[in-house]
Amino acid sequence: MDCETVFKLAEPYLKKNDFGMPHTRRVFELAIKNFDIPKDLEELIFCSIIMHDIGGSTIEKQYRDGPQIAASILKKLGYDQSFVDTVCEIVRTHHDHPDNPSTVFKILYDSDKLVMFSPEEFGHYNQKPNFDWDEIVGLIYSEHARELAKKLLQQRRNEL
Repeated sequence: MDCETVFKLAEPYLKKNDFGMPHTRRVFELAIKNFDIPKDLEELIFCSIIMHDIGGSTIEKQYRDGPQIAASILKKLGYDQSFVDTVCEIVRTHHDHPDNPSTVFKILYDSDKLVMFSPEEFGHYNQKPNFDWDEIVGLIYSEHARELAKKLLQQRRNEL
C-alpha cells in the first residue's frame, strides 16, 4: 500500500477541516512512532487514520459524509468491500469511546487524542473554557499513550 496515494486522494477533503491535512499527518506520525502496529493490520490502520476526518470540520459532517467519501476513495484504489466497510465504520464512530474496540480503532483513537497535546494543537484546546485535559488523558486506551499524554501535558503547561 502506498500511503502517499491515499493521502493525495484524501487531501482535497481534509483541507476543509480546522487543522487540515497537517492534523492527519500528525496523527499518522504519532501512530507510527508510539504504537506497535501489527503488520497484518497496517493497511487498515493507515487508511483509517488518513480517512478519519474526511467528512468535514464537524463531528456531525465526519460521521454523515465521511464514510461515503472514504468508500469512494478506497474502492477507487481497489480495496475489497470488507476492508472498505471496516474503515467506514471506524470513520463513522471515531469520536465514540466503545468498551471493547478493535486494535485498529484504539490506535487511531489514541493517536487522535495524543495529537491534541502537540505544539500545533494544544493552544486551540487549552483556550476553550472548562476544557478538561485530565478527562482527555483518561479516555486514552493504552497505558503507554496515557503516560505520554501526561508528560506532554506537563511539557505544554511548562511552556505557557
